[in-house]
Amino acid sequence: MNISQRIEELSDAKHKLLLIIGQPGSGKSKMIRHYSEETGIPIVDLDKIFINTPSEQLMHEMKNFLSTYHQKVLLLDNKKILYAKNSQIDLLAFLKELSEDIIVVATWNGKIEDGQLFHFCKDAPEDLIYSVEKEDFKYTLC
Repeated sequence: MNISQRIEELSDAKHKLLLIIGQPGSGKSKMIRHYSEETGIPIVDLDKIFINTPSEQLMHEMKNFLSTYHQKVLLLDNKKILYAKNSQIDLLAFLKELSEDIIVVATWNGKIEDGQLFHFCKDAPEDLIYSVEKEDFKYTLC
């Protein structure tokens, strides 16, 4: 199933979040780039935009950014800033909060296994693990 079809499924959801999940080198970035090229929607690189923003101010700054963002979908690929060693941000909660206001499509370096969503973080102190049993987001696997 392609990204466009998955996005259509999000139209009435509380959290309009689509994760593109896969291991390193599985084609996540290629998939989001292809969608960007098809639609003309730019991929937002949080690591470049918010490089000097303290983690406690990131959601506020992101909401300010979205107030001037004129696309129906927010594409996120690079987001290491969200799980840096000194960050206090819960990565999935951050993406879900953003997706209450706009459709968010984000790459996710990890896997789903035994009802758990793993995010592999070589730059973070440990991998992130979430239960997916009652999660209200969509995903596609690479």
